[in-house]
Amino acid sequence: MTYLIRQMGHIALATPDPEGSAQDLSDIVGLAIIERGTELVTLSCNSRRHEVGYFKSEKRAVLAVGLEAANPEAIDEVRRRAVGRHCEILADHSYFPHVDRAVRLRTPHGLIFEVHTPVPRDQPARRIGHGATPVRLEHVNVRVEDARDFGDFCANVFGMKLSDRTTNDELMWFRAADGFHHTIAIGTGPAKLHHYGFDANCFEDIAMVADTLSVKGRTMLWGPGRHGAGDNIFSYYADPNGCVVETSIEMERIDCDALFKPRTWSLGPESRVRNLWGPLEGADYRAAGIPFAVEP
Repeated sequence: MTYLIRQMGHIALATPDPEGSAQDLSDIVGLAIIERGTELVTLSCNSRRHEVGYFKSEKRAVLAVGLEAANPEAIDEVRRRAVGRHCEILADHSYFPHVDRAVRLRTPHGLIFEVHTPVPRDQPARRIGHGATPVRLEHVNVRVEDARDFGDFCANVFGMKLSDRTTNDELMWFRAADGFHHTIAIGTGPAKLHHYGFDANCFEDIAMVADTLSVKGRTMLWGPGRHGAGDNIFSYYADPNGCVVETSIEMERIDCDALFKPRTWSLGPESRVRNLWGPLEGADYRAAGIPFAVEP
């Protein structure tokens, strides 16, 4: 199957406080605030015009997860396949003003995605500001009631490939054309975005996240540790809107689809799929996340 998604795109989040939310993400993870407005504040950690956008709203919700299409024709193909899977087509444009083309759809699982043309790469490579600027927005982790069915959706509508799964498909990880272990991770539960993750430069950046949280009087939710699926070293904290932010390094990259075989992990007491180094996540981590919502 040909990939229709090149890589992770962007995240559109609704919040009563776009400026405060953006400043918090900039302070802790190191993204640069690119554009400020009363209705939208955008951030990026590389040459892209935006990777995260906070939109003014009374809600705290996810408006859309963006996936960058392999080419413009891939957008049309995703739209065609989505209609065949009884998705609701919400718009034929992006929430973000600098994206040429997009299709925004709500899946039968309650999640909202934008498959879009590339975000412009027109920002400077170096900026004055936080020293621990991450490399890129790396992935999202979503919850759905039927993880297996949404996994089938990722494979057959988005054209993504399975990297890892658990025995009964309670957890699944899907990759895009860039080969990183996962762009979309799936867990089982009420529909929501549980976390969004950034690829950091080194372990010291993860320590800097923890130190900054400490200065702000906050703590990490989980980590540092190393995931079994994905092999990345991770840390997590909660943002002001109730979503989880991951900062990680060393995510596995799959360089040959023909040779790679998806792995199956147990979720039994002996399993290390979630943490090779030590304890599993706590109740606060599991309960976090925010729902998807449609805004005008």
